[in-house]
Amino acid sequence: MLGVLSFLLPIGLWCAVSYVPSLWHPQILITEPGSISYLQPGMRMDRVGFETEVTTAKEAHKPVPQGVPANPIYLPSPGDVAKAFYTSFTTAPETRDGAWLHESLWHSIQVIFWAFLISSALGVPIGILCGTYAPIAKLTEPFIEFFRYLPAPAFGALAVAILGIYDGPKIAIIVIGTFFQQVLVIANTTRSWTVPWWRQPSR
Repeated sequence: MLGVLSFLLPIGLWCAVSYVPSLWHPQILITEPGSISYLQPGMRMDRVGFETEVTTAKEAHKPVPQGVPANPIYLPSPGDVAKAFYTSFTTAPETRDGAWLHESLWHSIQVIFWAFLISSALGVPIGILCGTYAPIAKLTEPFIEFFRYLPAPAFGALAVAILGIYDGPKIAIIVIGTFFQQVLVIANTTRSWTVPWWRQPSR
């Protein structure tokens, strides 16, 4: 139940902020520009500026602009996100050689799969060796402990220079980001299985 709530509570907070104007709607979505020439339907502006334009139009006895409370463009509502997600799947690419969204997603899944496969093919055996044999662990784990804190994206320029501009750098960065963590996790798991339960430290 708590695991389900850990997902539902953020979504509920997102919905509340998106659909309850009294919580956080700092902008106005213009529906009618009125007499203000630079306003356009669908345009967003800050509430203070909108109120200033409304006051100015009223004092000049001109048509008053109309609008509804709205959130900034960087915080769309769940409905807007769902609509954009559906539109992305049903809208053709803008260019002739462009890819559909599902094609791009499948390509990304393939890159992640091959990168994790390479990382596992190297990390799992090394992790088992480190967890089984203490000398190997003492030889390799200090370097791995140091190297795993280096951010993988920092190797982006080097990966592009060596592997080109296609999928090679992407796979390399994912391998760097998962290999060292995998070795340590597998080593600790192996130790917990190889050490008898009565010799394991109490928790």
